Amino acid sequence: MQVKLLSPSQWSSAKERITRFLYRYGDSRLTLAGLAALNDLRAARLAASRGSEPGAAVAVALHDGKLAAVAYAEDGGERACFVVVSPAFRGQGVGSLLLRALHRKLGRLACSVAADNPSSMNMCFRAGMKAVSLHTGPTGKPTLRFER
Repeated sequence: MQVKLLSPSQWSSAKERITRFLYRYGDSRLTLAGLAALNDLRAARLAASRGSEPGAAVAVALHDGKLAAVAYAEDGGERACFVVVSPAFRGQGVGSLLLRALHRKLGRLACSVAADNPSSMNMCFRAGMKAVSLHTGPTGKPTLRFER
């Protein structure tokens, strides 16, 4: 499994493919705000370096050259943070690898996970994140905030 952070030019050429992947495998759990943030992502935001203005990062996992998972975070996860793993690779730690890559790039990471999604909570814990608060999420469900 190869994990990589996309450069601005890689993002520009892969945007449509990644968007199709998210709609196919996101299991209707991605928020409209998160998808809108990704859709509005400009290559310049990916180029923002750690320590400068908050940037964005897109990490992908490739298996034999095929897209296996995608993770995205913007403004350290405050504007958006999500991970989508294709069903064939779920439960193998791929999502946690992507969260760690986002954290390394952005310097900090926060993600919100609905309480009825234990696999995503486990992914966050495996990535070294800690649950720090409970709030009502955008869909009205109890939602845990994870930080690292």
